Amino acid sequence: MSKLLVEEQYFKDIANAVRFKNKKNRQYLLSEIPSEIQNILSIPQSINEDVTTLNSINAKTVSIFIDYNSYVRNIKANTFMNHASLETVSFPVCTRIGAYAFDNCISLSYASFPACTSIGTDAFGYCRKLTTASFPACISIAYAAFWCCSALTTASFPACVNIGSCAFYYCSSLTTVSFPACTSIGGSAFADCSALTTASFPVCTSIENGAFQNCTALTTVSFPACISIRERAFYYCSALTTASFPACTSIGSDAFYNCSALTTASFPACTSIEWSAFRYCTKLTTVSFSVCTYVREWAFADCSALTTASFPACISIGTGAFQNCYSLTVASFPVCTNIGAYAFRECVSLISIYLLGSSLVALYNSSVFNSTPIGGYSKVAGQYGSIYVPASLYSNYLNNTNWAYYSSRIVSVQ
Repeated sequence: MSKLLVEEQYFKDIANAVRFKNKKNRQYLLSEIPSEIQNILSIPQSINEDVTTLNSINAKTVSIFIDYNSYVRNIKANTFMNHASLETVSFPVCTRIGAYAFDNCISLSYASFPACTSIGTDAFGYCRKLTTASFPACISIAYAAFWCCSALTTASFPACVNIGSCAFYYCSSLTTVSFPACTSIGGSAFADCSALTTASFPVCTSIENGAFQNCTALTTVSFPACISIRERAFYYCSALTTASFPACTSIGSDAFYNCSALTTASFPACTSIEWSAFRYCTKLTTVSFSVCTYVREWAFADCSALTTASFPACISIGTGAFQNCYSLTVASFPVCTNIGAYAFRECVSLISIYLLGSSLVALYNSSVFNSTPIGGYSKVAGQYGSIYVPASLYSNYLNNTNWAYYSSRIVSVQ
């Protein structure tokens, strides 16, 4: 006697055939299934009541697979791969789905796995009609598990702690994600999810490279526990308005590059901002990083609306860090020791910079303040900028080769 995976629309026919032949209720036999149904299902004879692992299915014309007997606990790699007619699957007790298990099942629209804890690489890749995926017990989602599922609208995984790289890449209809237990988001996990509007991950500590890259509809993000934001994490999230990461200590290169709607950035614990992290955030008006020690190359370049920059702990400003910040009027770096080339180039409104540390600030060369009121450019005739330094170091600045170029702009502060 065999336990079977049966196409739902024929289930009643099978049950009726059994009752008709035997005049009583009991499990059906293979011999009792009408031959036309056997032909359609192409039932593998090797599946019996002792088998808990599903290796392969030959039923290329089947549209619905439901494990009515609740015995399949493991679906191995490639089992349903390229089954073009498959529309619905339900496996109540399955705990593991292997790599490519449902890959390219182009008609699959519904998948229910209430007990599944692990989803393998590319398990549902290119299931372009999949709209609903229910995995309440899933702990781990592997690389590209749902990538290019372009009809998927909601992803809810209440128990998931790890999302692999590219897991939901190019799920272009995905609007809502819920991962309350997730601690790590892999590279490009939600990249190019162009309909995604909100992302909330209350316990996530790490966002990897390009995790939300090109999520052009994303307006709100909440990551209260996040410590690290890697390269391009929110690259070209052009609708994002607020970035608040109270626990984040490092921001990677291009992390918020061209987030052109971003107006507020709050990172009270951040110590390092890498290359071009906020470049082309053209609506960003104020930045305050109270413990940040390094602002790398081009970090805030082309933030044309930025008016104030306050970095009380910053010791190093990289090349072009604030270049083309046309609205920047005041900058304060009380402990800064080094300013790179073109750091404030084309900051045409910069009238005050405060460098009140206890040692002379190393200036890369005289290009640092090119095309600024400090460097001789004046938007208003006769109105130039000032560099404020400690009185104890005033003469050191005047006699320094690079600073001497701005000697008429240096002001002593007691």
